[in-house]
Amino acid sequence: MTRSRALALHFALRFALPLLPAVLIAQPAEAAVVEKIAAVVGDDSILLSEVRARATPLLRAIIKQVPAGPQRTAAESQVLKETLNRMVEELLGQQAADRLKLSVTTQEVDKAIANIAAQRKLTLAQLFTSVAEQSGFTEVEYRGEIRRQVLEGKLLSQRVRGRLRISEEDLRNAFARSVREERERREYRVSWIVLKLPPDATPAVTNALEAKSKEIHQKLLAGSTFAELAAAYSEDEKSKEKGGDIGVHAPIKSTAAQNGRRPALAKEIEDRLVPLEPGGFTEAFRFQDAFLIVSVTARAPSRFTTFDAAKEEMAARVQNEILAREKTSWLDDLKKRTFIATRL
Repeated sequence: MTRSRALALHFALRFALPLLPAVLIAQPAEAAVVEKIAAVVGDDSILLSEVRARATPLLRAIIKQVPAGPQRTAAESQVLKETLNRMVEELLGQQAADRLKLSVTTQEVDKAIANIAAQRKLTLAQLFTSVAEQSGFTEVEYRGEIRRQVLEGKLLSQRVRGRLRISEEDLRNAFARSVREERERREYRVSWIVLKLPPDATPAVTNALEAKSKEIHQKLLAGSTFAELAAAYSEDEKSKEKGGDIGVHAPIKSTAAQNGRRPALAKEIEDRLVPLEPGGFTEAFRFQDAFLIVSVTARAPSRFTTFDAAKEEMAARVQNEILAREKTSWLDDLKKRTFIATRL
């Protein structure tokens, strides 16, 4: 039998029939319910009922948050698809672990959970309560999730054994990324000097105003204070008497900005402020109908102090990034070498 015919027969026997609506199949002495199969992965299958059970906490959240109708149906369908994809990947991992004779003991799961609780400064009971509130997982379901994560870690360790090399440059690059990412979420106090263009400004007027804004910038470089120049030149009446101060703002990506707790500046302005330390200011630039010079007068404290203090954390970050890339590569390889059929 050719491989293509074998696969076709495999599909027909293990996949096609169960995808029909669940029915009662008459047996000599009893009737049995045939469940739908959501996926076939090699010699194993995943039942639709298993997918629904795994997705139950997320489906409950959707019912609470999304009104009944097409939007809820679409959201539930997406959750089921994402859950099935995750379960397929986990089954591929379990099959690989079985071939390598890898397993996870109860003691290993207990240790992993204890470490998580310690990191969050919670008791085990508090951790399980927190997990239930946030994800809807019972203790048994959470233990199953941790077991899968521990097993995945073992598999990835096998894959990268002897090949995991982290240099000093890797750590410094990770530190620079971490500082930048954190800065994109830290609140800051900002001041500006605004020179407004009249609605009918000619090129000559525009050029003259641009030249004036550059002169003000030169005064800043020469040592004049931002507050005194804002009071003298800014045309934003609300802020000039306060030295150009427009209050505390939050970066666009921050939770404070997204939930409306703090105002955010336009991205074009914010991008110019991200690199600035407190007391720093931008060059003069045009934004919409004005020329601006903007200064960061204060920032919320950073949790990062020095590179040396963060070195251990950066090593963990780089290692996790390497393992994440290896996981993607490894799963892609498994998917290419394994018969997979899904229907959701």
